[in-house]
Amino acid sequence: MTATHQITLEQLLEARELRAAHQKELIEKYRLPLVSFTVNMPGASKKTPDSSIIFREGCNALVKRLKETDCVLEYYVSKDPDTGFEAFFVVKTDELSLKALMLEIENDHSLGRLFDLDVIGIDGMPISRETLGNLKRKCLLCKQDAHICGRNGGHTTEALIEKIHSMVDSYIKIIT
Repeated sequence: MTATHQITLEQLLEARELRAAHQKELIEKYRLPLVSFTVNMPGASKKTPDSSIIFREGCNALVKRLKETDCVLEYYVSKDPDTGFEAFFVVKTDELSLKALMLEIENDHSLGRLFDLDVIGIDGMPISRETLGNLKRKCLLCKQDAHICGRNGGHTTEALIEKIHSMVDSYIKIIT
């Protein structure tokens, strides 16, 4: 994967709507909480060599963590539209316990800051980090709240992508 496809804001918004619809279908079908996994990737190119590695490692970390617990993976599917890699994991467990497991992965894995592991409860509502007493995510480059920093354009897309590439490179060196 070398050339990357540039997406538009309209495509990104449509992908979010489709993802939300798929989440709703899965919750209605299984009546269990689910993890909706995407990669935190800035810019108009969502499918890059780095995002591919991040996605693969995130899926592996999630499945490994579920196997280490008494959680049962009821359903799994991954997709790779131009708008970015995404996976859905329906898990037989308590939704707050599932959120705690996903926070552990995000906090402990070397690439965890780049994982977006959203837990959707059986009521269809996302469970926030703050529900379990965790702080909002910090920016990759500074200590500000990531959403505020991103909204205010605190850093260039190039600087963020360079940081992500550095994180992936460091991770690869550790595991090889």
